[in-house]
Amino acid sequence: MNETSEEQPYFRFNPNAYEHEGTFERSAEACESCLRPCAWKYVGNIYALRQPVICARCIADGTMTDLFGGDRFSLHDTELWGADQGLECELLQRTPGFSSFNPFEWPVLDARPMAFVGYGEDERLIAIPSVRKAMEDAFAELGWDFGPSPYALIFKVIDSDQYQVVVDLD
Repeated sequence: MNETSEEQPYFRFNPNAYEHEGTFERSAEACESCLRPCAWKYVGNIYALRQPVICARCIADGTMTDLFGGDRFSLHDTELWGADQGLECELLQRTPGFSSFNPFEWPVLDARPMAFVGYGEDERLIAIPSVRKAMEDAFAELGWDFGPSPYALIFKVIDSDQYQVVVDLD
C-alpha cells in the first residue's frame, strides 16, 4: 500500500502498518494531540510514561512529540545502530510499531533503516525468492530448518528488492 491520505498516512519504514493486527484500528475517539477524531487510532505500544490516544496523522507528521516534551518516547523497543540521525528520529518516533516478542536490533544498511514488511508466516512474502533465501539464511545461523514462523521479522531495503530477516525468539 503506497497510497496516502490525510486520515491514513503512509509510513515508509512500516509500509503495511494498517494491515498488521495490533497496530491501528478504526476509531472516532479523539486524538490527544490534534483533538480530532482519530480515524486510525494507534493501538501499539508507546515506550513512555503514559499511553495517550493518538492518531496515525499525529504519528506521521510528528506532532505527537509535543505530548512528551520532545524525544522522551519511542514507538519501538529496538536497538538502532548506524542510522542517520534524522532517519532514526523518523523511525523511532514517527513510524508505528508492530508486535514482537523481544527487543531486537533493527537492520540498517548504508545509514538507512530497512522497512518492516511483515512476519515469516506470511505466505505471500515467503513466496518471494529473496525473502525465502533471507529466511533460510537466518534460520541456518541458528541451526534450524526453514519453515514459516512468527519468529521471523522481515525487513526490506527501501527502493530495492533486498531483504533481511531478524529472528525474534519468544
